[in-house]
Parts: sequence; structure tokens; C-alpha cells
Amino acid sequence: MSVIHRLCKVFSQSPAPARRATTPTRCKAPGRDALRQARGLLAVLAIALLGAHAAQAQDYPTRPVELIVPYAVGGGTDAVARAFGEAATKHFPQPLIMVNRPGAAGAIGHFEGAQAKPDGNKITMVTPEISLALLQGIGKARYQDFTFIARLNADPIALIVRAESPWKTLEEFLAHVKAHPGLVPVANSGQGATYHLAAIALEEKTGLRFNNIPYVGAGPEIIALLGSQVDAGFATTGEVGTWVKQGKLRLLGVMGDKRLKDFADVPTFRERNIDVELGTWRALAVPKSTPPAIVSTLKDVARKVSQDKGYQEFFSKQYLGLVYEDGDRFQPLLEGEFKFYSDIVAKLQLRK
Repeated sequence: MSVIHRLCKVFSQSPAPARRATTPTRCKAPGRDALRQARGLLAVLAIALLGAHAAQAQDYPTRPVELIVPYAVGGGTDAVARAFGEAATKHFPQPLIMVNRPGAAGAIGHFEGAQAKPDGNKITMVTPEISLALLQGIGKARYQDFTFIARLNADPIALIVRAESPWKTLEEFLAHVKAHPGLVPVANSGQGATYHLAAIALEEKTGLRFNNIPYVGAGPEIIALLGSQVDAGFATTGEVGTWVKQGKLRLLGVMGDKRLKDFADVPTFRERNIDVELGTWRALAVPKSTPPAIVSTLKDVARKVSQDKGYQEFFSKQYLGLVYEDGDRFQPLLEGEFKFYSDIVAKLQLRK
């Protein structure tokens, strides 16, 4: 029975004296007057609901807002989120509470963010794994499930070893891998994540084979590398730049289109005739049905944070790539990236 018919049934019923139960009769179809009254009531209810949503958006935020980080503490995504949360205190009347949800190449955190109530009280730090996990059958969330606020960061992926290791160049390390096929332990940030994809892409381009070791995020991965649990790892300078400058780790090559300003002595893979170019990014997003007024508020905060000197200095000191790109401009680019990753996943047969 439709909502209108139920309402009409109520309007069309009139009080009747009590009597003994009889065989029930079929309810007659509502008359024109009852239908007119029902439609009027539904219109009033719809207007009231819209008014309530508008009032909620105008009052936003009324309580602390959760920022979901789909990875463990200590990685690049976590660092970007915490830097944003700290800088946002100057421009946002409520604190941002960091909520780390690591696991399944970011799929756990991304799914929680996508399924959150669209009221602005849960925002998500989205990464390329939103598409990679879906394409590999690991995750369920899609980038289309979100409205993007802004992209905050972008970095190329690098191959890293300990500074004390015997491999001073990319060629030396790859020669070692060639001599020990499938035995050299190389860390990544999770099965199916971008850093894992970087390892697989390098294997495919060179014909080599690593012993790929997944960790629950880049933070645990770098701890394992520093602790000599693995021989090498894939990450970005946002996670390892400080360790490199301190002489603990060494960059062998970056998967970017050009050398990094702060690590100008490190070659790109293409300079070494290995055609691999991969990176990562971090962007703020909310569930797609979030009211425009709330989206606008968060965009204003993101824009102001991107101009904050303390925030900019943090990125510089952490060797993170500082980017500010409004969500309306960034979101359409994700379709092309999805196609790019679709081709790679199919070519490398990564679908589970």
C-alpha cells in the first residue's frame, strides 16, 4: 500500500459505533478529496524536511567532526590528516578527531566514510586505493560515493633501502634481485595498495621478482625497513624524507616525471630506462548526498588551511608534496585515473 493510500485511508475513515467483529471487507479506493488532502500533507512534510536539512546545514558544525584515515598512524596519509586537523582549528569552530581505520588497502576506512550519514560529521581522507581496492575485488567503496572537498597532496613513489645497505644505486639493487629471484624481501603498505602496485609494475617492466611483504600502512612498513626486517620498500618522501636526510635510509629512484627538488641527486626510473611512473595523493571527501551548504563550509576551511603558513611549513619539513585543488576540479580527473588503474589491474591480473 502506497503512502498516499495509507493517508487516504485515515482521512476517509469516520467514527463508527462499536459492534461485533464481522468478516473484513476490502477497503475502497480513496476519493478525490482524500487524495487531494493526502498530497497536500505530503507536500507540507517535504517542505518541513527540507527546512530541517537547511537549518542543520546553517548550524554546522555543532559537535566535533571525525576525520577518517584509512591507514595506520605514522604513514603519509596520517601525517597529512593530522596537519590539516591542527591547522583547521583556526578556521573551524569544532575540533577534527582523527580516526584511523587501517586494513584491506584502505578499503575499511573508505567504506566507512562512504556509508557515513551525510551530515558533515564524518569526513574521509581518500587515496587512490579507493579505486585500486575496488578493481582488485578487495573493497566496495567507489570514488563516485563521495563528494570531494579538495585534494591536499600528491607525491611520486620511491624505492628505498637502508643507508647501511650495500646497494648505492638502483642498478645495483636490481642486479641483486636478479641474482636472487623471489627471495629479496621488499615491503609495501598493504596488499593491493599503490606501493604494492609499484612493486608489481617494476617486476613487470624488468622481468624481476621480489618477495613482496605487505604491511598495514606505510608507518609499519618503514619501521620494518629501519629494523632490518626487509631489504627495501616502496613509499614516498612524505614517509621517509626525514630518515633519508638523517642518514638512516637511502632513495634509489623515484617514479615521477622529474627529479624531486629536495632530493635532486636521486634519478627517476625513466632516466634509468625503466618506464614506470606512479604516485599517490590524498584528498578530503564527504558522502555524496551531503548538503551543498556543508560542502561549501568545508571547502572554505580547506582553502584557508592551504594558505596557512604553519601548514605549508609542515609539508616542507616532512617532504610532502603540497597541493591544493578544489574538489570540483579534482573529481572529474578520477575517471581517467580509474581507467588507468583498470588497465594495469587487468594487464597484471590482480583481480581476486
